Amino acid sequence: MKLRPIGHFSKPHGLKGHLILFTEFDLKNKLKVIFIEQSGSQAPYFIEEFKPFNKGFLVKLEAVNDVNAANLLKNKDVLAEEKFIIEEESFEYLNFLLIDEEKGEVGLIQGLTGSDANPLFVIVKDGKEILLPFSDEFVTKIVKTKKQIFYKAPEGLLDLYL
Repeated sequence: MKLRPIGHFSKPHGLKGHLILFTEFDLKNKLKVIFIEQSGSQAPYFIEEFKPFNKGFLVKLEAVNDVNAANLLKNKDVLAEEKFIIEEESFEYLNFLLIDEEKGEVGLIQGLTGSDANPLFVIVKDGKEILLPFSDEFVTKIVKTKKQIFYKAPEGLLDLYL
Protein backbone atom coordinates (compact mmCIF):
# COMPACT_ATOMS: atom_id res chain seq x y z
CA MET A 1 0.00 0.00 0.00
CA LYS A 2 1.48 3.32 -1.10
CA LEU A 3 0.46 6.40 0.92
CA ARG A 4 0.57 9.99 -0.29
CA PRO A 5 0.09 13.21 1.66
CA ILE A 6 -3.26 14.71 0.68
CA GLY A 7 -3.60 17.69 3.02
CA HIS A 8 -4.23 18.58 6.66
CA PHE A 9 -7.04 19.04 9.13
CA SER A 10 -7.66 22.69 9.86
CA LYS A 11 -10.11 22.74 12.75
CA PRO A 12 -13.09 20.97 14.26
CA HIS A 13 -16.53 21.72 12.84
CA GLY A 14 -19.37 21.52 15.31
CA LEU A 15 -19.41 19.59 18.57
CA LYS A 16 -19.60 15.96 17.38
CA GLY A 17 -16.00 15.50 16.20
CA HIS A 18 -16.25 16.58 12.56
CA LEU A 19 -13.06 17.99 11.04
CA ILE A 20 -12.35 20.09 7.95
CA LEU A 21 -9.79 18.52 5.61
CA PHE A 22 -8.01 20.95 3.30
CA THR A 23 -6.59 19.30 0.20
CA GLU A 24 -5.56 20.22 -3.32
CA PHE A 25 -6.69 16.81 -4.58
CA ASP A 26 -10.02 15.57 -5.81
CA LEU A 27 -10.72 12.45 -3.78
CA LYS A 28 -12.89 9.51 -4.71
CA ASN A 29 -15.95 8.99 -2.52
CA LYS A 30 -14.85 5.39 -1.84
CA LEU A 31 -12.24 6.63 0.65
CA LYS A 32 -12.87 4.55 3.81
CA VAL A 33 -9.64 5.06 5.75
CA ILE A 34 -7.09 7.85 6.07
CA PHE A 35 -3.77 7.93 7.85
CA ILE A 36 -2.64 10.69 10.17
CA GLU A 37 1.00 11.51 10.92
CA GLN A 38 1.56 11.04 14.66
CA SER A 39 4.92 10.63 16.40
CA GLY A 40 6.71 9.65 13.19
CA SER A 41 4.23 6.98 12.10
CA GLN A 42 0.94 6.88 10.23
CA ALA A 43 -2.05 5.90 12.35
CA PRO A 44 -5.14 4.66 10.44
CA TYR A 45 -8.53 6.26 11.06
CA PHE A 46 -11.74 4.87 9.61
CA ILE A 47 -14.15 7.33 8.02
CA GLU A 48 -17.81 7.46 9.06
CA GLU A 49 -18.75 10.47 6.95
CA PHE A 50 -16.95 12.24 4.09
CA LYS A 51 -18.48 15.03 2.00
CA PRO A 52 -17.37 18.13 0.08
CA PHE A 53 -17.31 21.26 2.21
CA ASN A 54 -16.20 24.74 1.01
CA LYS A 55 -12.69 24.26 -0.43
CA GLY A 56 -12.14 20.90 1.24
CA PHE A 57 -14.05 18.05 2.83
CA LEU A 58 -16.03 17.62 6.03
CA VAL A 59 -14.81 14.41 7.68
CA LYS A 60 -16.19 12.41 10.61
CA LEU A 61 -13.83 9.72 11.88
CA GLU A 62 -14.69 6.67 14.00
CA ALA A 63 -13.64 7.14 17.65
CA VAL A 64 -13.53 10.94 17.25
CA ASN A 65 -16.84 11.82 18.85
CA ASP A 66 -16.43 15.30 20.33
CA VAL A 67 -14.71 18.61 19.80
CA ASN A 68 -11.91 17.76 22.28
CA ALA A 69 -10.93 14.59 20.39
CA ALA A 70 -11.12 16.51 17.10
CA ASN A 71 -8.86 19.26 18.48
CA LEU A 72 -6.11 16.67 19.01
CA LEU A 73 -6.04 16.13 15.22
CA LYS A 74 -6.02 19.84 14.31
CA ASN A 75 -3.14 20.77 11.94
CA LYS A 76 -2.12 17.11 11.50
CA ASP A 77 -0.96 15.91 8.09
CA VAL A 78 -3.34 13.48 6.39
CA LEU A 79 -2.34 10.70 4.00
CA ALA A 80 -4.35 8.35 1.80
CA GLU A 81 -3.73 5.41 -0.50
CA GLU A 82 -2.74 6.59 -3.98
CA LYS A 83 -5.62 4.74 -5.63
CA PHE A 84 -8.13 7.10 -3.97
CA ILE A 85 -6.54 10.26 -5.37
CA ILE A 86 -7.80 11.63 -8.68
CA GLU A 87 -4.94 13.39 -10.44
CA GLU A 88 -5.81 16.70 -12.04
CA GLU A 89 -4.54 17.31 -15.51
CA SER A 90 -1.55 19.56 -15.29
CA PHE A 91 -2.18 23.06 -16.53
CA GLU A 92 0.61 24.05 -18.91
CA TYR A 93 0.65 27.73 -17.84
CA LEU A 94 1.00 27.04 -14.12
CA ASN A 95 3.42 29.54 -12.48
CA PHE A 96 3.55 31.72 -15.59
CA LEU A 97 3.72 35.44 -14.84
CA LEU A 98 0.65 37.30 -16.12
CA ILE A 99 1.55 40.77 -17.36
CA ASP A 100 -1.29 43.17 -18.12
CA GLU A 101 -0.94 45.75 -20.88
CA GLU A 102 -1.93 48.61 -18.52
CA LYS A 103 -1.24 47.40 -14.95
CA GLY A 104 2.01 45.55 -15.59
CA GLU A 105 2.87 42.42 -13.57
CA VAL A 106 -0.30 41.04 -11.99
CA GLY A 107 1.14 37.84 -10.48
CA LEU A 108 1.86 34.15 -11.00
CA ILE A 109 -0.88 31.93 -12.35
CA GLN A 110 -1.76 29.40 -9.63
CA GLY A 111 -4.22 27.35 -11.65
CA LEU A 112 -7.33 27.29 -13.77
CA THR A 113 -10.94 27.22 -12.55
CA GLY A 114 -14.39 27.74 -14.01
CA SER A 115 -15.96 25.64 -16.73
CA ASP A 116 -14.67 24.47 -20.09
CA ALA A 117 -16.87 27.14 -21.67
CA ASN A 118 -15.56 29.89 -19.36
CA PRO A 119 -12.09 29.03 -17.97
CA LEU A 120 -10.53 31.50 -15.52
CA PHE A 121 -6.91 32.07 -14.53
CA VAL A 122 -6.41 31.93 -10.76
CA ILE A 123 -3.80 34.41 -9.53
CA VAL A 124 -3.01 35.17 -5.90
CA LYS A 125 -1.53 38.58 -5.17
CA ASP A 126 -1.08 40.06 -1.68
CA GLY A 127 -3.36 37.38 -0.26
CA LYS A 128 -6.19 38.18 -2.70
CA GLU A 129 -7.47 35.75 -5.31
CA ILE A 130 -7.78 37.28 -8.77
CA LEU A 131 -9.89 35.51 -11.41
CA LEU A 132 -9.39 36.53 -15.04
CA PRO A 133 -10.93 35.05 -18.19
CA PHE A 134 -8.57 32.74 -20.09
CA SER A 135 -9.47 33.60 -23.65
CA ASP A 136 -7.74 34.40 -26.94
CA GLU A 137 -9.66 37.68 -26.77
CA PHE A 138 -7.55 38.83 -23.77
CA VAL A 139 -4.27 36.87 -24.09
CA THR A 140 -2.13 38.88 -26.50
CA LYS A 141 1.12 36.89 -26.36
CA ILE A 142 2.62 33.86 -24.60
CA VAL A 143 6.39 33.51 -24.15
CA LYS A 144 6.92 29.95 -22.93
CA THR A 145 10.72 30.27 -22.58
CA LYS A 146 10.28 33.13 -20.07
CA LYS A 147 7.05 31.73 -18.57
CA GLN A 148 5.14 34.94 -19.35
CA ILE A 149 1.62 35.61 -20.55
CA PHE A 150 0.81 39.07 -21.87
CA TYR A 151 -2.76 40.09 -21.26
CA LYS A 152 -5.21 42.88 -22.07
CA ALA A 153 -7.78 42.80 -19.29
CA PRO A 154 -11.30 44.06 -19.96
CA GLU A 155 -11.61 47.68 -18.87
CA GLY A 156 -12.04 48.01 -15.11
CA LEU A 157 -11.72 44.29 -14.31
CA LEU A 158 -8.31 44.48 -12.64
CA ASP A 159 -9.38 47.62 -10.74
CA LEU A 160 -11.87 45.38 -8.89
CA TYR A 161 -8.95 43.37 -7.47
CA LEU A 162 -6.01 45.78 -7.23
